[in-house]
Amino acid sequence: MVLGAAEKNRFLNGLPPAARTALEQHMSVHGGAIGDVLQAENARLDAAWFPLSGMVSSLRRLEGDVKVEVDAAGTEGFLGIELVLGSRHAVDTWLVQSPGRFGRVDAKAFVSLLERDAAVREAAFRYANAVLAVRGQWVACNARHTIEQRLAKWLLVTRDRVGGEISVTQDVVAMMLGVRRASVVTVLGRFVDEGIVNHGYARIGVVDDRGLRARACNCYSRAADLLFRLGSTSPIPASEAG
Repeated sequence: MVLGAAEKNRFLNGLPPAARTALEQHMSVHGGAIGDVLQAENARLDAAWFPLSGMVSSLRRLEGDVKVEVDAAGTEGFLGIELVLGSRHAVDTWLVQSPGRFGRVDAKAFVSLLERDAAVREAAFRYANAVLAVRGQWVACNARHTIEQRLAKWLLVTRDRVGGEISVTQDVVAMMLGVRRASVVTVLGRFVDEGIVNHGYARIGVVDDRGLRARACNCYSRAADLLFRLGSTSPIPASEAG
């Protein structure tokens, strides 16, 4: 199918028209609610997914039922870099974190297009390289920075992907950061008291961008640069990249 102008994905929008049309001809669009699983862990990859709105987290199982976010994708890119790198196996669970609409391209069709179309292949390799770089940044961040810094960073990166009103529960935020819910409640409460964010049921709103940036580690600006510049198929204004 060919997407309408309202369907926004920076990776798709940055492709040459012929390459984008070729990719969209293999695409079906599906709605996704919070908690929907697009790809099961330790299973064969059956599709690449392109968020048109909303956001999807890649969750890595540690032990038992404990899972931690190792990556996420919004309208800047897609899920399925494993296919770009020659693998048909998914280690992580792809879980809808923020509701939206998601374009699905069958894995076989996507791999075939990568092989045939140089523009799609080069753009996909560039994005995959950015994703791997961000994952490395997250590892270093989790090892060195405080929960306050990491929560501020997570809120900013999520805001860049889905907008200032983030549909998410405290339990999900705790899972994404790999910390106790009580720690998220404490830090989030401090942000609310300082007027940086507001908070309601299953919702966090970014109010003071400058204040949130002041509390985030520099991993935020590094990740924004990697995702919205290095990994983009077209130039992104600095004001959008954060």
